[in-house]
Amino acid sequence: MKTNKLEKLFDRLRQDGWYCGWAHICCSSCAWAEVPFEHEIGPFKGESVDLDKVLFNHEQDCCIEEEDWEGDEEEYYEMLDNYDGEGIMPTYTPNEIFDSCFCFAGDKEGVKNLKAILPIIEEMGCTYNWNGKGDTRITIDWSNDEPQ
Repeated sequence: MKTNKLEKLFDRLRQDGWYCGWAHICCSSCAWAEVPFEHEIGPFKGESVDLDKVLFNHEQDCCIEEEDWEGDEEEYYEMLDNYDGEGIMPTYTPNEIFDSCFCFAGDKEGVKNLKAILPIIEEMGCTYNWNGKGDTRITIDWSNDEPQ
């Protein structure tokens, strides 16, 4: 199975106890409720998730664009109009798009932890855009990726 830079980054962060997720339900508020209480994979499996060490996006971050929708145009808009935040929005995979905003804990400890992994993000071949504060989300870019 091919692994892209984002997946490699997530695997690397999990080694340090980070919870990493893709396409959590709905929006930032709803998505936080989907963070599990315990790690489900990786070396910390079964241990409590530290909410100051989380990095995930949600469906609105990676929703399939109208021009890429393979169904009926009317069906697409009906789906968006009737979306109820229950995890049914069609989303791209990390192999179909190459950047996304990500949620993290915006408190003092969460910001400190995110700053500490910025070199790891770069080490894994990704770039980021973030103002270094807890009031904005970080965008990670894994473009020019050649899955291995």
